Amino acid sequence: MRLPLALMVSWTACAPAREGPPNILLVSLDTFRADRVGALGNPDGLTPNLDHFAAESVVFTQAYSQATITTPSHTSLFTSRYPPESAGSTRAANIPADMYTLPQVLGAYGYQTAARVAGADLAPEIGPTKGFDSYVSAVDFGSLYHTVPLALEWLDASDPSRPFFLFVHSYDTHAAYLKPAPFGLVHAEALPVAPREREILRSTHHVMDGRMHPSVELLDIVTQKYLRPRSPAARAALAELGDAVQPPLAPVSADQEALVHDVYDGAVSYADAWFGTFMARLAQRGRLDDTVIVVLADHGEQLGENGLYHRCCSLGDEVSHVPLLVRLPGAEGGGRRVDGLVELVDVLPTLLALVGAEPPAGIRGSSLVPALEGAPFPGRDVAITLGGKGFRMASARSAAGRLTYMGVQSTEPALNDLLATAQLPGPAFEASPGLPIEAQEALRGELVAWESTLHLPVTDAAIETPPALREQLKARGYWDAE
Repeated sequence: MRLPLALMVSWTACAPAREGPPNILLVSLDTFRADRVGALGNPDGLTPNLDHFAAESVVFTQAYSQATITTPSHTSLFTSRYPPESAGSTRAANIPADMYTLPQVLGAYGYQTAARVAGADLAPEIGPTKGFDSYVSAVDFGSLYHTVPLALEWLDASDPSRPFFLFVHSYDTHAAYLKPAPFGLVHAEALPVAPREREILRSTHHVMDGRMHPSVELLDIVTQKYLRPRSPAARAALAELGDAVQPPLAPVSADQEALVHDVYDGAVSYADAWFGTFMARLAQRGRLDDTVIVVLADHGEQLGENGLYHRCCSLGDEVSHVPLLVRLPGAEGGGRRVDGLVELVDVLPTLLALVGAEPPAGIRGSSLVPALEGAPFPGRDVAITLGGKGFRMASARSAAGRLTYMGVQSTEPALNDLLATAQLPGPAFEASPGLPIEAQEALRGELVAWESTLHLPVTDAAIETPPALREQLKARGYWDAE
């Protein structure tokens, strides 16, 4: 059962206050699953504010992220390049000097550029700061509760005669999920939450195949030793390792798994309420109707699918399918739905086209302006997503299904030959259930074509993650952080 949480924030747009190109606001809801949004089909009433926003926006129902890790995903967003091109094989933003970013281009066209982020994977030390006049991090793994006030403070101090590009980010739906009352447990069936359940909520990255393993190192053994960490052999090995632990590992019960879902949904509602508050504050300032507002997620989250949590070992829709909502000034085209496949790399050329700016050479995205204007829009044939340590997983998603390659990292010269010649079906590939072999071969061809066009950086010098931040990331489940 889902309890109603009617915290719809009312906002009314005011008339535009400034002549010239529109402002741009980009809101990233980290780890926010597309299937939790009412406007994308969720029936549980979790997102009244996002649904209201969607009614005034163009909704892209089949948008896919390019990476299942926060920093590379946002780096792709701001460069319109795939992760191996924009970040090499590192998890930090390692943008080459000759690669231009969205805030850089907008700055050249007179925009004020600012970012207010929630630390951790987007901390200034490792985040995609290139091109921002002002890049400020709130508390690590923070909320819109932390970043919205900072964003409004910057906005109030900005030059009203010049357009702005403002990026606002939060980890509201990131593990460990539990948010302040009344949101945290509003959807939970059983109260209070016992210590064991709190431990599971804090450590979903330790849960695999119905048991919570005592250390991320145990999962490391499986994910690094086996080409396909979800193969029968890998799962049997994990079970054997778990059986050898003393005392024996306790199973994660169906009720405990349901609690994870319920608390995640509470985090969704919490993020939604703060998003509605943000929109209301912008309306009070007369900023809604002179601003293009884009709302998206950098990736989703596994909540028990195929025995998995967090973002380990899979590139399925639960981690790659993301919300993408675009509200034009005056809510033009509000309520329009676009069902063609799109990627987050398409955001940069779209925003630049909307303000009359030329995109940088070599970008991978395509402008979505025709779709925003209501023109026929077939979308892409496939969407590409990468994940895993060093991007050792790459998938192609079409309307028919998904094919994922697991093996060497995407910066290796041998990858193209391996993609083209590895046995299919075989140990290096994982396909959507029931996907015909002909469709699998077609998706293999798409992966080969994609990899052959990658423009890899000449150097791949890693940005050193500060030791304290590295340990905090590992504690949050990033066992492949380095």
